[in-house]
Amino acid sequence: MVVSVPSSSSKKPRKPPSRPGTGLFSKALLDEAVELLPAFPDTESLSELRQYLRANLRFSAEEMRIRSSNYILRRLFPQGYADTELRRFASVFAGRQELRDACFYRFCKVERLMYLLIEELVVPAIGIGSLPRSAISEFLYRRFPDSKSVKECVGAAVDTLVAVKAANADRSRVSVGLRDVPIPSLAFIIHSEYPTPGMYGISELESNQAVRAMLWRDDQLLPALYEMRNLGLIAKVSEIDSVRQYTTRYTLTQIIDQLTRVTTP
Repeated sequence: MVVSVPSSSSKKPRKPPSRPGTGLFSKALLDEAVELLPAFPDTESLSELRQYLRANLRFSAEEMRIRSSNYILRRLFPQGYADTELRRFASVFAGRQELRDACFYRFCKVERLMYLLIEELVVPAIGIGSLPRSAISEFLYRRFPDSKSVKECVGAAVDTLVAVKAANADRSRVSVGLRDVPIPSLAFIIHSEYPTPGMYGISELESNQAVRAMLWRDDQLLPALYEMRNLGLIAKVSEIDSVRQYTTRYTLTQIIDQLTRVTTP
């Protein structure tokens, strides 16, 4: 069923309050989100999408489908409505790494403990190539000594990294490494983090928490900006003496229009 809704520019949904608690999280569900998102009904209504997920998630228990639906929607659409931008991005990049990256980006914006785990544990382990699962457990137990949910959070964090193809894992170790930078993924994140067209510092982008969490190769970020300029996705890249800047020209809605234009199926 297709439901007509006002455009996002004509309404300002109230952002739901932050979930109370320690910051631990459970159930990755990123694979499920990536699989089902491209076929979401054309609506901004979370209630309708919740019904869709409950009918399509591959869990036998009704209670598990209900809880999983809530997890997925809260992480994909933390602003309280199913924005057109992510849904359109999903339709263009269904089944591709770019969609995994966009969903992972939204996931981390909600489950911000992932930022800390990546900065404190994953990035330092890249030179070695792996870290033990026990290191994640110990890290979390030090911060949440009274929590009974640490084990579940360890599993969810590892499953999330595996789902975004930033890691491989077995029962004892997590293998990690840096990844290539897909241009559409970078475009989606830049225009989400810096929604107003304008001039921004390259060093600010390189140190941006959300960008660093993607575990992209540092030496590919600047060439990716130049490639975005060549494709017309951003206006300009400037490196003059100590001044390193790039200039965006589109909003998030507009950049997805442009990505549809330049992307090869």
